Amino acid sequence: MIVTALLVASPGDVTSAPAIANFLTSIGGDTAMKTSGSMSSDPLPQIYPLVRDESEIIGYRFFAEKLTANGSATAERVRGVFALECAAKGGRIEPEDGEVARSFRDRVLGRRLPPRGSFKHFWSGVSAVCVRSPSEVMGGFVAITFDNTELATKGDIGARLFSRISLMPTRTAVYAYRPDRIRSAASFQAQQAARRADNVAEQRTQEAFRHDLVVGTETNCGIVIQIRGPMVEIAVPPVRLPPNGQSTFWSKRDILALPGIAPCTYGL
Repeated sequence: MIVTALLVASPGDVTSAPAIANFLTSIGGDTAMKTSGSMSSDPLPQIYPLVRDESEIIGYRFFAEKLTANGSATAERVRGVFALECAAKGGRIEPEDGEVARSFRDRVLGRRLPPRGSFKHFWSGVSAVCVRSPSEVMGGFVAITFDNTELATKGDIGARLFSRISLMPTRTAVYAYRPDRIRSAASFQAQQAARRADNVAEQRTQEAFRHDLVVGTETNCGIVIQIRGPMVEIAVPPVRLPPNGQSTFWSKRDILALPGIAPCTYGL
């Protein structure tokens, strides 16, 4: 099939896009490439972004190259050019092990690439995110490669001969992503702060609940029937069976919780 039918951007959109996308005009490649065995309902990894992330893509390039000793050479070259544009516009590349780069990579690659398996042709991916500050993302890119290098250089005689006769190239697709669709470090920090606030609020609620326990209060273990300082006797509902086999048990006050918040530990 002709991939062009799935494209939603044109080369002209790249240069005017307010993002890190000008690198696409200097890396070569093409904007239309023939592939086989790909359908919109079950796209190959190479064109998956066009089918699933079309609203996020602001530019793309395709490469079909002769077999070399390094099938990821194009992807690595593109990463270098992307980094240069990022730096020239006052940005920096996010560390690969950071939350921003990792979340972007997991989303645009993640399970989209089939496992390597035992074959000598395989899919691989490279991605990067450019930021100016913790709150400002400038863009991202992903390169997806169908690597036939090992088939031609390390396969048996038949495989090497077939790869050369069939002229199976190593193919790489490169995509530039809109910056406003990539999570920033500030968003992760805000999320973590919100979680911490929620945890503190929940802890205070639980502490108040334990402090105000009275006979008749319902807890996550049952109903309070007696209180002796830090110890509380609980009547177990008929549908439960505590470890001691009795209908009541004693629990420390500070491990009880509101009903439905946590499982009962029966004082353990």
